Amino acid sequence: MESNFNDIQKIVSHIEANFDREITAHEIESISHYSYRNFQRVFFKIFNETISGFQKRLRLENSYKKLIYTEDRISEIAWQVGYFNIQSFSKAFKKQYSVSPAEARKQKQEVFQKFIENNHTDLKLEVKYKDAVPVFCKFIKAKDYNNQEIDELWKEIEPETEIFEAAYGIIRDQPLITSYSHCRYGAAVTSDDGLKGFLKRDIFGGRYVKFTHYGPYGDILETYRSFYRYWLSDQQFLLDNSDVIEEYEGPEVTHIYFPLYG
Repeated sequence: MESNFNDIQKIVSHIEANFDREITAHEIESISHYSYRNFQRVFFKIFNETISGFQKRLRLENSYKKLIYTEDRISEIAWQVGYFNIQSFSKAFKKQYSVSPAEARKQKQEVFQKFIENNHTDLKLEVKYKDAVPVFCKFIKAKDYNNQEIDELWKEIEPETEIFEAAYGIIRDQPLITSYSHCRYGAAVTSDDGLKGFLKRDIFGGRYVKFTHYGPYGDILETYRSFYRYWLSDQQFLLDNSDVIEEYEGPEVTHIYFPLYG
């Protein structure tokens, strides 16, 4: 089962990096060392969706992020996520979200409104460039970034890692867009040695807006609410649809990095 899990992580990482194009059965067989049919069966058992369904969902979720985070034209966004005509993109988007891409962009405030209401905390923000950092990571489906599941993941991997220089959380999805059951979280550490069951990859490598959560991790949603409230009221920058990174400095200090567009 450990090798199956590692194979799944490799395939998921490959699909995420190439969600905007067709991924062939030969590619999946080459990476997983399973027949495509057998891998489909294993993938569906774990994720409760097919590989093609997973890829389609990533395309539409990333397009939704781009619609509300950037000012790119809808036709450009369609092309960026792998749709080569705006009609097919609009049809797929409306089927998934029950609104057109243009309506989704206009309703950006409504997407966040319930999440940010009654929050009035001020944040100190800074824009900075972060070099790429090589890490070893494990991903789970965190069901709306459930703190209990995230805590259990860290309890599971900390005995395996023993000593690491830095620890990060990788927030892969926007839970206001992605179904709660599909939200993915990655626990990442820096280490000089390869770690069994971990996926090696780089994080960061670009411009980010940074802010800090002080206090228990269980209260971190309030800090996210503060950030979105500020961003919606005074948009001085555009956000990117790539991973949000949490950097854990201690039990009650979490630096949060939102990727910037462009």
